Amino acid sequence: MTCPDEKRNEYREPAAIVRAYQRQLGELRESPLADKIAAANAKVIESLLDADPCWIDMKPALDVVPGLKPNMILKSGPPLPWDQLCATQRLGICNGILYEGLATSEAEAEKLVRMGRVEFHPANDFAVVCPGAGIVTPSMIVNVVEDRHSGKRGYCVPFEGPNRGGLGGWGVYNANIKQYLDLLREAVGPVFAKMLHRAEGIPTKEIIARGVEMGDETHLRQEAETPILVNKLFSLLFAEPDIPADALRCCVDFLEKTPRLFHPLGMASAMATLQSMKHVEYSTVVTAQVGNGVEYGIKISSLGDQWFTAPAPQLKGALLSADARQEDILPWIGDSCTLEAIGLGGFAAAASPAVARQMGGTFADAIARSRELAAICLCENRNFLLPALDYAGSPAGIDMLKVLATGMQPLLYGGMIAKTGKRVGVGMARVPLECFAKAFAAFAAKYRAAGRG
Repeated sequence: MTCPDEKRNEYREPAAIVRAYQRQLGELRESPLADKIAAANAKVIESLLDADPCWIDMKPALDVVPGLKPNMILKSGPPLPWDQLCATQRLGICNGILYEGLATSEAEAEKLVRMGRVEFHPANDFAVVCPGAGIVTPSMIVNVVEDRHSGKRGYCVPFEGPNRGGLGGWGVYNANIKQYLDLLREAVGPVFAKMLHRAEGIPTKEIIARGVEMGDETHLRQEAETPILVNKLFSLLFAEPDIPADALRCCVDFLEKTPRLFHPLGMASAMATLQSMKHVEYSTVVTAQVGNGVEYGIKISSLGDQWFTAPAPQLKGALLSADARQEDILPWIGDSCTLEAIGLGGFAAAASPAVARQMGGTFADAIARSRELAAICLCENRNFLLPALDYAGSPAGIDMLKVLATGMQPLLYGGMIAKTGKRVGVGMARVPLECFAKAFAAFAAKYRAAGRG
């Protein structure tokens, strides 16, 4: 199935939203604020390039995620009131409440939410990544990744073996999923935590770098990164003393039955990196971009944890399930596009001819995507080199000002999620320009109000 996408290298009439900001952008470039923005962005890019993410732990979320409470459920995307969430996400939250044992039925779980006895929050506000329609509950195991350069951390649940996305990735729940989540918490997690502590962590940047050179773009494809990681884990696992035989079998089963094992670690690594780039005064760099199936939201470094939202974009791509229909696909839902914010996924499209083919396109299309996205970025990520671009670094450091100046919308690769919560295809979408327009308005108001412009 062909993936519709705009033609490359052709003149496109700039969107009205872009035309509306050209005068203000021109004035900004001539103002004293311009030098402050440049210096701030240089600082943020330095943090991006110097980031050194390392997988250091596996623990229940409540034990390691700052601010998380026993009555909280974390979900993907920006905040929305309960009645405005898509049905898929509401069901995921109710399933999380069931898993925590706080309710015995979906109706009872929803009642707890409406009474305020159970809270739900955007995972991104807690440095947690929730892919797709997935959720994180206090007792679920999360991978802990720490940027050894800044000390900042990111978190993401591991994929659930034979259940693939399961509760953490798809928001679905049943007896088998409960059994495997319990197994991860009680058997696999403790062994891996002990192993990671003894090894002083497993650096992930070098795994991503090798994977990108071997055809992974780290969002839709981890075919090289996962076996690199598994090789390392097996050597550590069998060097670990005194593992009970049953626990060892559980760990081997987990490694064998989780084909996209590295994906959650890539997402947590991106989150740890982005955490190091936040809260820099005057910076115009994107530090979050996520969706919830209804709205899509971004954050900007200098604007802290403010959300700037617009209607979530629809993905276009290839359906991989025979019974899936385009009209069943949710608008963008999930936080996995955190990867694009550091130069992976769609920004590293040129790394992966296999992904381009999977979506019905060509390798030339993929190369063109990476090249064009450089127009809205502040650097090449020297950590992730693209062989098809003569080993140039992937474009990274999305600049709000460049997006509005060019009208070039950041490109996202991702799984196409059905209303059932399951992944039924792969495709791409563009971040709405309205998000950047709202962020620019807040940026201008902040610095005008402070008398800094």
